Amino acid sequence: MKTVFLIDDDADDREIFQESLTADHPSVLYEEAENGAAAFEKLKSGSFPKPDLIFLDLNMPVMDGRAFLLQIKADPTFKDIPVIIYSTSSNAADKKFAEENQAAAFLTKQYSISLVRQDIQKAVKNFLEL
Repeated sequence: MKTVFLIDDDADDREIFQESLTADHPSVLYEEAENGAAAFEKLKSGSFPKPDLIFLDLNMPVMDGRAFLLQIKADPTFKDIPVIIYSTSSNAADKKFAEENQAAAFLTKQYSISLVRQDIQKAVKNFLEL
């Protein structure tokens, strides 16, 4: 079983993401956290299988996506997990930061549920080979 972990502070975005993911991939285990610090607590607790793919928002309170990306890529236990930046940002500096810090991809959040679903399907297909 594959596990996808979404780290995003927006409850609506988490709900739309989960519905989109599980509608197309019901066998995928979905986990979520609302910021980078909470995500690390969950990862280190071992309360769910090590994720096969992480979707990471950039702009969050407590620990933002930039700090989380730096920390996860420095951690030998988790550095091999592909991290897709999943943000409302389309800023060139954010894209450059993601690329320079080993993010697997950069997805700008769509404003249509059908486009969100297409983006999630494509990313899951490319990274999880389902």
